Amino acid sequence: MKSNPVIFVVGPTGVGKSGFALEAAKAVNGVILNCDSVQTYKDLDIGTAKPSKEEQSQVPHFLFDAVQPGEVLTAGDFRRLALPVLAAQIPKHPVFAVGGSGFYIQALDKGMFEIEKVESEKEAAIRKQLEERPLKDLYQELEKVDPESADDLNPNDSYRIQRALIIFHGLGRKLSELKKEFQPQKLPYPVIKIGFTMERKKLRERIELRAKQMLEAGLIEEVKALVEKGYKDWPLLQSVGYKQVLQYFDGELSESELSSEITLRTVQLSKRQMTWFQRDKEIQWFDLSQPGVRKEALDHLYKVVTTL
Repeated sequence: MKSNPVIFVVGPTGVGKSGFALEAAKAVNGVILNCDSVQTYKDLDIGTAKPSKEEQSQVPHFLFDAVQPGEVLTAGDFRRLALPVLAAQIPKHPVFAVGGSGFYIQALDKGMFEIEKVESEKEAAIRKQLEERPLKDLYQELEKVDPESADDLNPNDSYRIQRALIIFHGLGRKLSELKKEFQPQKLPYPVIKIGFTMERKKLRERIELRAKQMLEAGLIEEVKALVEKGYKDWPLLQSVGYKQVLQYFDGELSESELSSEITLRTVQLSKRQMTWFQRDKEIQWFDLSQPGVRKEALDHLYKVVTTL
């Protein structure tokens, strides 16, 4: 029996994924499923470049504003929320799964491997020891005991570095070995993956413009409202854009430095995103720096979807 597809639309922040997905969804009677790890949260609007209410009214959008401020959604939680959406929508519509969060995309596409939990008291003791050491030392230790996991991580990703070391010391297993034992749980639908890239200078210009527009639209006020509600220590406010505004509040950045700092950190994020997605050989890439490529991608997608 014919099935509508799940169409993953991926690429770096600021490249134009959301705009393309909206245009394509309108062309093929599709719906949009958010796969951005920050746009899932209510009240994180300006700093996430969340689609506007007007844009969301043009085709059905799912898993935007799905999580309340103060909560933290894991990739496994996200998959558990997303699967029922797919089950309900695929019989009626192609679903455009859109986002730059590689771990969320991977979780939905292939499933999540379950790791045996470290006994709580043992984990607390290990975590306490790790938190007393510099992050640089922790990363160097991970490079020695589990080099494959270290290669997959940003040296500044304290959460995942600590997690890998807790698993190693608590279970006596390498996280990389556990991942190899994982059996992918493929989606039971046709899957199409398209990715967008852009010449570096042009992408930076887009990111710089977006940072200025966010500040003009009230990003500082958005963060101030969350802080006043008691969410200053909410981990999501360490996301790019939000973190820099908190630094401004704390006197670490001047208001005149905000735009350039947000631009810099977003460019760095975009590079990490591309490194992640380029490992997936199933993605068909389109360079939006080139004239006519956007239309080429739309025509390609329309042909594939209508001939499934």
